[in-house]
Amino acid sequence: MSGGRRTARVVLVTGAGSGIGLALARALLPTNYRLVLTARATSLPRFAEAGIFENERIRLRPLDLCVPEEGERLVAELERDWGGVDILVNNAGICYRAVIEHLEDRDELHQFNVNFFGAMHLTRLVLPGMRARRAGHIINLSSVGGMMAMPTMGAYSASKFALEGASEALWYEMKPWGVHVSLVEPGFVRSSSFENALFTERSRAAFEDPNLVYHPYYAHMIGMISKLMYGSPTSPEDIARRIVRLMAHRRPALRVPVTLDAHLFDLLRRFLPKRLYHRILYWGLPHRRQWASAPDRESQDGPGASDT
Repeated sequence: MSGGRRTARVVLVTGAGSGIGLALARALLPTNYRLVLTARATSLPRFAEAGIFENERIRLRPLDLCVPEEGERLVAELERDWGGVDILVNNAGICYRAVIEHLEDRDELHQFNVNFFGAMHLTRLVLPGMRARRAGHIINLSSVGGMMAMPTMGAYSASKFALEGASEALWYEMKPWGVHVSLVEPGFVRSSSFENALFTERSRAAFEDPNLVYHPYYAHMIGMISKLMYGSPTSPEDIARRIVRLMAHRRPALRVPVTLDAHLFDLLRRFLPKRLYHRILYWGLPHRRQWASAPDRESQDGPGASDT
């Protein structure tokens, strides 16, 4: 174990090749932390493009959260060389854009493997070392989608709801050991990340074909999300700075809303009667009166049917 272990805490960040993860990597460069920045193997060149290179305190490693063995090898390496992980930032995530009817089991499993199961597996790997040192911090990137659900994003919200529940349980479990657990909850962030959402076969078909019953859902929700994302006053760099401050906090909170809309939804959820809360959100859906206007060809012709 390196002699500088106690003076330079080790930070492991997943999904550090783009978006909030890359902004966090850049924000951490001037600090004294030892950094382990991970991304899928195909995304590793993005670090060089961003001017981030390995040195004595920065390691760049491939990590696919759908392959548990990769996380196990990485944590074993860090235990051997640097004495373990002091701060784990579970940032990596994906989002499926599909109504519930258009999701298959494999789609939901992929969604959960990255956003929930992968994060939990990595968390379990670093917890023994944190407990042994009676110090550490698990920071899980949640979302407004973990506070509330939106149509066409049910699987994403389900994965974030699961992350929120497990993190809350972990907060209680780790408190006696001096290990902190935090949920960072961004809302809409000014970036193009929403364009990376994954479609299922059926959701792609419905998005592209105006004659399919769910087409208005996709067309109007994507338009609304696009406006909210590009119009957001909050950038990935703003979120990254908040996370860096959270890392340094002696008593970090469990839930940390980090955008104005996240604070607003949190207040609405806590103080409005549930029936009124859901009505207000439903009324706010874009062009909702048109959502059932398309002919129900999926029921008539069978799932995924369309003219060719």
